[in-house]
Amino acid sequence: MKVKTFLISLFMLLSVSGAMAYDWNSAGMTLKESGTTEDENFLILADRSSNEIKVRFQGELSDAWADAVVNLNKKFRTWTYMKVGKLDFYVNGNTLDILVIPSSFNYKGMDFVPHIPAGMTFIYDYDLRYNFRVTKNDFFLRINDRFIDESFLCQRMKEAIDDPVGYMKKREPEYFLRKLNELEEAQAKTQKESVENFNRLVNAVMYFQNSGFLGFGNNPVKPQVIKRVVELRTADPKITKEKIKAQLETEKMEVKDKEITLILNIFYNEFE
Repeated sequence: MKVKTFLISLFMLLSVSGAMAYDWNSAGMTLKESGTTEDENFLILADRSSNEIKVRFQGELSDAWADAVVNLNKKFRTWTYMKVGKLDFYVNGNTLDILVIPSSFNYKGMDFVPHIPAGMTFIYDYDLRYNFRVTKNDFFLRINDRFIDESFLCQRMKEAIDDPVGYMKKREPEYFLRKLNELEEAQAKTQKESVENFNRLVNAVMYFQNSGFLGFGNNPVKPQVIKRVVELRTADPKITKEKIKAQLETEKMEVKDKEITLILNIFYNEFE
């Protein structure tokens, strides 16, 4: 156990040493601190304006990722509307995850800082993307896209905060579909059956009388048969009972003519 612990510590030390071997000074950075925490290494760096950043990584920090850290730090520091308060980098496999906590962020009279309490997350894989949420009252709105420039991102953020519902309607249709389904389910529980549906059910029950609803005595129609008949009828509204039976037989599903007839009667109000 001691040997294993020693080897792990040695590996982590060598990894940090490799990161320290990068020529940070030539890149305009000063290495202020380095170390390990649990299973990852970290560096604390400062640029020529004394802005500090933290870089976390596992194993070794490649020169390519070190170059990316230097370049991205410069780009974020030159934004017009946003001033960086905290900037952290994490080498996550094949991507570089970046957390930006602004000290100030004002665009066209709007202060964004209260609306991004968790900061902004960017992902760099030789192309920069962003993926974070802004808040407005009880709304949590995802901002997720390829980074084009600061102004375009600010426009999207302002649009989301100004009109959360409109933003979600255009970019998160699944939210409205979910809400619509919830409303329909709630309505179905309280609303009475329409006259048309009521009459359809009465006609079907009267037509089959003692045969039972979707069953024949002790031999109910198998659920998989019902499901497959409905699928075939939905895919082809003009399909005949004969074609439905032939298709089911090719699928090795046992079904009686009367069962198909009953399903079509109940679900589609088709009577011979």
